[in-house]
Amino acid sequence: MTRSILSGLLGLLSVVAMASLPSACESGGVGDPCLPEDEYDPQFAGFKVTEENIESRSFQCQTRICLVNHFQGRVSCPLGQEAPAPCDPNNAASCGDKGECVLSGAVEPPNCAGNQDCRCQTDDDCYGEGWRCDTDGMCKAHVCRALNDKGEFVGCQDPTAEDNAGKPCCVPGTEAPVASPVCGQCAPDSQRNAQQAVYCSCRCGVADGEPDDPNFNFCECPQGFTCSEIRPNVGLGDPLLTGKYCIKQGSQFESEGECADVPGRVNSDQCAGF
Repeated sequence: MTRSILSGLLGLLSVVAMASLPSACESGGVGDPCLPEDEYDPQFAGFKVTEENIESRSFQCQTRICLVNHFQGRVSCPLGQEAPAPCDPNNAASCGDKGECVLSGAVEPPNCAGNQDCRCQTDDDCYGEGWRCDTDGMCKAHVCRALNDKGEFVGCQDPTAEDNAGKPCCVPGTEAPVASPVCGQCAPDSQRNAQQAVYCSCRCGVADGEPDDPNFNFCECPQGFTCSEIRPNVGLGDPLLTGKYCIKQGSQFESEGECADVPGRVNSDQCAGF
């Protein structure tokens, strides 16, 4: 009797152990929305529609892959923005009728290469116009932020809102304005806006012309998705990120002209559309 109970318990533990093993080929969560980590950088001007980005350690995705498939701008800022005017935090009137002077971001000086003791000495050590070297050795940018007629902040752009006109791009989860100009997202019917081009994905095959890799657990794309080459293997970067990924059917990138009638900012050589 005791031996039967013990055998049963061992069998149950074996099932539990097998169920807890991770599987690299799982495609669960493909298509879930994700916000690229780059958007938490107040200097980041947004993605270009001519490029792709594969974020391979995204904790927002079950697959750990946040795919940016030829998308323009920032996911968190649908209309984009002109470059906000830099201002002097020590001069309350430095923004004039453009609003209030607020902190956009505080970062280490450029070329620190991960050195934790890296600090700026003068404004020249920072990133150019609008950036100042503060007393703590960090480079800080202050920009003008728009106010309404009541002197209140107009709020940040929100991808879930119906009306974002006149609102700035902000670092996600904060009211800190982005210090750079940002392109507006491509038209919704272009298949290149955030909903169609930025989401969780998984690697489903090697790049065209490459031999099969039996040591990599490729995923199978779920219904509504197709396995398409996103990053050719040109000998640069991590070879395990090259190849094919699951993308929404009909969203293959063909040309920059797909961006079409952009509803937001396009008056820049860096922005596609019209």
